[in-house]
Amino acid sequence: MDEKRFYTTGEFAKMAGVTIRTIRYYDTKGILKPSHHNSSGHRLYSNEDFIKLKKILALKYLGLSLDEVMTTEQSNFNKGDMINSLRLQKNIIKNKMNHMKIVLNAIETAEVSMKNDDDLDWNKTIDIIKILESEKELLQQYIDLSNLNASVELRDRFSSNKYDWYRWTFDNLKLKRNYKVLEIGCGNGALWARNIEYLSKGTKVILTDVCEEMICDAKYKLREHENNFKFEIADPNNIPFKDEEFDVVIANHILFYMKDLDKVLSEVNRVLKVGGHFYCTTISKDHMKELEDLMLGFNNNIKISEEKLSYKFGLENGEQILRKHFTDIKKYIYEDELIVNDVKGILEYIYSIPGNILEVVDTKKKEFETYVDNEIHKEGQLRITNTSGMFESIKQ
Repeated sequence: MDEKRFYTTGEFAKMAGVTIRTIRYYDTKGILKPSHHNSSGHRLYSNEDFIKLKKILALKYLGLSLDEVMTTEQSNFNKGDMINSLRLQKNIIKNKMNHMKIVLNAIETAEVSMKNDDDLDWNKTIDIIKILESEKELLQQYIDLSNLNASVELRDRFSSNKYDWYRWTFDNLKLKRNYKVLEIGCGNGALWARNIEYLSKGTKVILTDVCEEMICDAKYKLREHENNFKFEIADPNNIPFKDEEFDVVIANHILFYMKDLDKVLSEVNRVLKVGGHFYCTTISKDHMKELEDLMLGFNNNIKISEEKLSYKFGLENGEQILRKHFTDIKKYIYEDELIVNDVKGILEYIYSIPGNILEVVDTKKKEFETYVDNEIHKEGQLRITNTSGMFESIKQ
């Protein structure tokens, strides 16, 4: 044996910039066994072992747990598996970043409040933080592009309804050639990008959103159809257009995120022409209930949001809320069910959901993923209620 080609545990650890204890732990766990031992029984590591160690450290740096790293070593872990793992990890990191932004905003607001008061009022400070956290957590899904994309991908992959949701929605809009249309909360422009071939060239559409990232994404998706579209960052509470300017206003799955829904509906009514149509989509009270039950089955402290979205504006109470501002209200139901048989697909969506899911499973990620895998494979699939619908109303 050429001793120059092997390294002691200390030399090996120093080369990699880790502790001797780490190298010994990897040996104990069976993830990185030394290639040789000397006559005294001491571990000796080769250059090939060093390549394995660099791979382990790289995967750990990307956020994979040691159990996940071991899976890559012990099974036929291919490129597709690695991409899925990295995608999950990306969603986790994005969700954590958004949560930290919320916390930072709450701290800064509380800090300003304290500076303006002569004495420390703990009750006031705690109330400020609670209000900020609940509001921001509720709005996080709306302004987070990664969650929107995850929701769309989940529906595209697992929907049992062959009539595409976006096509169904577009068909129910009944747009005419020279209509002037406003969409509030346009998101990434998917409604229009997926139906562009059915949109009349004479129809003028203004897409608005509070989030600049959303507007940029919508612009990119519709870059080849500039004649039909204009884009603007706008607050639904203060729509920046004149009275009775639009034939149609659309709010696709966003009204349940509004803090002051009555104010938003009043603004929609103001910018609509007399006889103009307001179309808004929402979800049922049972939307995704099986997914929520799955998560609560792991830990009943998991919380998706402070308040169920359908309670604010859903298929069950939407008509009553709209009657204050509109008449001739009609409701259309889109019956659907997601049939999920892919664990990675559902985990990718779960890790993008606002709430405390990442906090709860942070130290039990492998345990949680095993639990989800077992639950799905009990029946071979997970069936998730995905009922949505649309209200059509008129300004008299």
